Amino acid sequence: MRVDHTSGDHVHPDKKSFKNWKPELLKSNDILTVDPDLVWQKFGTFGRYQFLNLVMVSAPSLIYSALMMVMPFLSEENHDFSCVVNEAFNKQYQVLDKCTILELESGTNKTCIDLLGTATSFEYSNHSKDYTLTTDFDLVCDRSDWREHGSSSFLFGAMFGATILSYLSDRLGRRKSFLLSIVISVAVNCATALSPHYFLFLAFRFIAGFGLGGNLNIGYVMMSEVVAPKMREYTPFVGAFFWVFGYMFAGVARMYINSWRWIYFTCTFPGLMAILVYFKYFPESLHWQVSNRLKEEITLHIQRATRINKMQINVQDCLTEPSSEDGSRNSEQGENSKNMYMLICKTPKLLYHFILSSFLMIVMNLTYWALSLFSTELSEHKMTGFFLSGIIEFPSAILAVVLLKMMNRRPISCLMFVLTTLSLSIAVFLPEYLDDSGKRTVTILCPLLAKMFNSVVWSVLPLAMSEMIPTVIRNTFSGGVCFLGDAGSVVAPYLEYLNRFGANTASVLIACLTALCALGVMTMPETKGAHLGSGMDSFDEGPF
Repeated sequence: MRVDHTSGDHVHPDKKSFKNWKPELLKSNDILTVDPDLVWQKFGTFGRYQFLNLVMVSAPSLIYSALMMVMPFLSEENHDFSCVVNEAFNKQYQVLDKCTILELESGTNKTCIDLLGTATSFEYSNHSKDYTLTTDFDLVCDRSDWREHGSSSFLFGAMFGATILSYLSDRLGRRKSFLLSIVISVAVNCATALSPHYFLFLAFRFIAGFGLGGNLNIGYVMMSEVVAPKMREYTPFVGAFFWVFGYMFAGVARMYINSWRWIYFTCTFPGLMAILVYFKYFPESLHWQVSNRLKEEITLHIQRATRINKMQINVQDCLTEPSSEDGSRNSEQGENSKNMYMLICKTPKLLYHFILSSFLMIVMNLTYWALSLFSTELSEHKMTGFFLSGIIEFPSAILAVVLLKMMNRRPISCLMFVLTTLSLSIAVFLPEYLDDSGKRTVTILCPLLAKMFNSVVWSVLPLAMSEMIPTVIRNTFSGGVCFLGDAGSVVAPYLEYLNRFGANTASVLIACLTALCALGVMTMPETKGAHLGSGMDSFDEGPF
C-alpha cells in the first residue's frame, strides 16, 4: 500500500505493509535531521512501542531495590548467641562472656574472634546458621560494625558503575552498555549467594553494584529518550512501580525463606529470567542514533516502531531544518565526546550545573537510604515499619505524576525539599512536648512523610537533569553526577553513628542539607515540555 506523504495524518495500512515499510521518500541524508521527540509525538503519547520500551528500561530497578532493601534483614543484629570453647581446648580456655575468653595458663583475656575457627566458635539460638549474614559469618562482638559493609560495598560499586557504564553508553550506545550491565549484575549476584567468606561476599556485592548502578543510571536517561515529551510526566510512576515491587518482594522473601542465600538468589531470579528477552528485544536509543548520524539504524528503528505501533507517520514532518554548519558541528561533537569530562570542566555553565546536580544527588541519596535502611526501626514490629516505608512510595509516584502535569519541574523540586526539611524538623523537635502516644505517632508519621516527599523529588529531578543536558554528553554528565551523588548512598548506612554525638544528630544534618537543596534547585533551567537537545548549542544554563 502506498503511504500518503503529503499529509501529516496517520495512515493505517494492512499488517503486511507495517513489516515492509521503509521511508523511501527521504533523501540519503535527510533522515539524519529527524527529531526523535517529534517522531514519538507523531506515534502518540501512549504509543505501544514507546510504552514497551519504557517498561524494559524501568524493570531492572526491581532487582536493584530488592537486593538493597533485603540487607536490613540479612545483616540484622543478633544478641542471642554465645561463645563456645571447642572440646579440644577446654583445659586451655574458659568462657567469661559472649565475646571474651580467659587463657588459663597466662591469665590473660582474649576475644572469641581472635581464636575463631580454632579454639572457639559461636552458637546461635532460635535460627539456623545461614539464617542471616550475621549468623553465617559470625558478625558479632568486634565484627558487629562489619554488618553495614554489605550495603555500602554495593553502593560504592554503583558509584563507579554509574560513571563508567554511562560513559560507555555515550560512546558505544545505550543498548550495549545496558545489556552489559544486566549480564554483569545477574552473573555476579548468583555467585554472591554462594559466597563462602564475608570478604568474598563484599567483593561480589561491589561488582554487582557496579553493574546495577550503571544500569539504573542509563535507565534514568533512557526514560526520557524512549517516550514523547508529553509522556515523560508518567515515567516516574512506571519506574516507581518496579522499584516498590522490588522493595516489597525483598520483605516477602524474608518472611517465607529462612536462608539468606536462598533469599539472595530469589531476589536475583527475575533478572536471570529476563536476560534472553532483553538481548532479543531491547532497542537502541533513537536520540543516540540521530546524535551519532547512523542513517541505516535510524531508518530501521522507525520501521520497527511503525510495525509495533501499527501506525504509519509522515516522517518528513519530523525533520528539522538542516544548516551548513551541521556537519562541522557533529564532527566537533564527535571529537568532544572523546574528552567529555574535559568539556564539562572547560564550560563554566556546564561545570556549575554538574557541581549543583552532584550536591543535590548526594543529599537525595543520603536522605532516601537513611530513611529506607533504618525503616525497620520505625515500629516495634520490623516488618510494619519496612512495609510502610515501601508502600508510601506508591502515593509518592501518583503525587509526582499529578504535580508534573500541573506544575513546572523546578518549583516542584523546591517545594518537596522544603517539605522534607519541615517533616524531619518536626520529627526531631516536637516529640519532647507530647505524651507517649503522640511521640509514637510523630516518630512514625514524620519520617514516612519525609520519605514520600523525597521520593517525589526522585521522580522529578533525574527527569529534569536528563532533559536539560544535550544528547551528546547526557549519559556522561549523568554518570559523573551519579558517581559523586552515590557518595551519599555509601555514607547513609553509617549515619546512625552520628547520633553518638547527640540524639537526632543525623536527622538535623539531613534537614539542613535539604534546605540548601531547596535554594540550589531554583538556579536550574526549567525543562517542562522541552525537546531533548542534541548539540551543545542547545544547552540552557538556567535563570542566572
